[in-house]
Formats: sequence, C-alpha cells, structure tokens
Amino acid sequence: MIDDAMTSRSPLWPAHLDHVKVTSPQPDILLDYYGKVLGGTVKDIPGGDKLLAGAERRIVVGKGEASKLGYAAYALGDRARLDKLRAHLAQQSIAILPAPTPLLGDGAFAVADPNGNIVAFGVGSRMPDAPNKDRLPGRLQHVVVTTDDMEGMIAFYTQALGFRLSDRVKDGEGDTTAAFFRSDDEHHSFACFRSRARKLDHFCFETTQWNDIRDWADHLATLHLPIGWGPGRHGPGNNLFFMLNDPDGNAFELSAEIEHIDHDTDTREWPHEQRTLNSWGSAWMRS
Repeated sequence: MIDDAMTSRSPLWPAHLDHVKVTSPQPDILLDYYGKVLGGTVKDIPGGDKLLAGAERRIVVGKGEASKLGYAAYALGDRARLDKLRAHLAQQSIAILPAPTPLLGDGAFAVADPNGNIVAFGVGSRMPDAPNKDRLPGRLQHVVVTTDDMEGMIAFYTQALGFRLSDRVKDGEGDTTAAFFRSDDEHHSFACFRSRARKLDHFCFETTQWNDIRDWADHLATLHLPIGWGPGRHGPGNNLFFMLNDPDGNAFELSAEIEHIDHDTDTREWPHEQRTLNSWGSAWMRS
C-alpha cells in the first residue's frame, strides 16, 4: 500500500543514477570499446570488476552474461535521507541486500526488483583519479530494462521504492508496453519496456544541448562507428537522441534537453505506436 508519505513526498526524492554495471562474456573487449567511445580512466575495483570513470559518468564492467544489468546504483546525496529510505523499505518487509558496489560509501544497500535486477542506493562519491572534464559532455542519466511483468515492475518501483511514474505507453487492449519513472525532476532515471525477455535495454548519457549530439556523432564517425537509431525526438521525455550498439549488442543513448517534471505531476498516457517513441520517424519497437 502507498502510505501518506509516499503520496506527498517520496523518501527517494531526489536521487540520480550514479553508475551502472554491465556484464559481458568478454569484459575486456567491452571495456576497451567504452574507453574509446567515452574516454575516462580505468580502475580495478573489488570483486574483479573494472570501473571506467569520467567526470560525469561511471560504468562498471564485469564478467558474466551478455546484455545483463549487473546493477543500477542511485545516489541520494546525504546519509540521513539514505537511512530514511532504508527504514521505509524495511517497514514494507522488502529484503535489504548488501550493496554490490564499493562506490556508494558507508551505509549503502540494495534491493532486488521483481525481475531480479539489483538496485543499489547510497550517498555517492566521485572517484579521486577521475578526469576533471569529459572529452564530450554527457552525464549518465537513465537506465532501461525489458520485462515480462510490467505491472509488477510498476508497482515495485512506485509503491515500494518511491519512483514517480511520469508516462506509460498502452496498446489497443489497454496493456502497458512501456513505463518511465523519475527520481528527481528529470523525466526518467529508470524505465522498462514490455518484452518476453528480461535484460538490459539501454542506458543513456544526457548532454548539455542539441549541438552536443552533433559533436558526439562526429566523434563516432572518427571511430567508424555507425548510429543505430536516430537522430530523433522521443514523445515521453521530449528529448532529442540517437542510439548505437556496443560489441555485445547493448544499446546506449546520447540525449539532449530531456523534459523536467515536478514531483506531483500526474502520470500521462501515450499510444503504442512508432510516433510515440520517435516523433520524427521510425522507432525501435520492443513489442
């Protein structure tokens, strides 16, 4: 059940996506690819994983199944708010797991969502040896998974964790095919799409302006890397974007001008059609 605190102000609010872990059968190849595309410094971290750290983006790469979200880690900003969120989850009898990442500091913890995705929460800390400035602007901003249990995921992320549901996409039968969740005033920091599979869909870097998208595309051209989808404009989020795919087939996105929404804005609905996901043309339809 949603208590009074949840309907007034979520204990999660505000939080931002601090870093993600992606697994791969060939992690060195994936790490080399992201290093060339994103820049940054590589650092060994406990557990055998490697961290690619930039000024505004941190990606952990570890050995494992391809197209798998190892975890998504969100930073709340201070320990008091983190402890409040932990108490809120404990009151709902949600299992509290050890934090899978050493990058969130003391007091960090994690939970597992209905699909088994691990979501970690902590205060967050910048790596001392990370660059002061990234090669091109683009802070890690959201992560997306696919699910065969859309309603279960919506209930967990809104009622249990306290994300706010910004937009949902519905098909002709009234079933939800996509859901976009916010943890601060940006349109979404997490989303899920309906699919028969449970896997990583994509993660996204938010740039500072539309011209940055041009500069990223020029940078990719120097690496002879093709754009997979876009440029275009999403309906939900209203952001300009393009996507490409890494060596494991994971999509990642460059975005600009994502919509801002306050905490209490009601959820909106969109039809399940290509123009919803790309008002400029064709779309990547997951289902």
